[in-house]
Amino acid sequence: MAEKKKSFLKWKDETTPAGNAVKVANISGTLKRMSEKSWPYTNSEGTVINYKLATVQYPDYFGTIVTEENVKVYEASYSQGMEAGNTYLGKVQRGTNADGTKRSPWVTLYSAVVGVSLTDDEYGDAELEIANELTVE
Repeated sequence: MAEKKKSFLKWKDETTPAGNAVKVANISGTLKRMSEKSWPYTNSEGTVINYKLATVQYPDYFGTIVTEENVKVYEASYSQGMEAGNTYLGKVQRGTNADGTKRSPWVTLYSAVVGVSLTDDEYGDAELEIANELTVE
């Protein structure tokens, strides 16, 4: 089995709700396939969250295409009808646990489709609209 190449991403520092220091990088990943089976994950607040595992391809910082397996897709996202071939927003987290041990990287993909964007025409200024209505006779 070939050794996996290192993926270079742009990282920022964050702290998880559980108090873990992590580095986070945003990705835009193309969903290749997703498991039928789901698994439970219990977060730091004791809430059980279901997720599926997916294979995703994304470009790293230098444009190298990375294929990542075992990407977590939470139920809140896969229940939205995610389809193979579409590109979605995601993130990679790495860092340390609260006890100082090294965390395994945690890659997630969300149901927000890349390329679907809002335009300024979709928003208006409510105060300006009210003022215009008041001045119309």
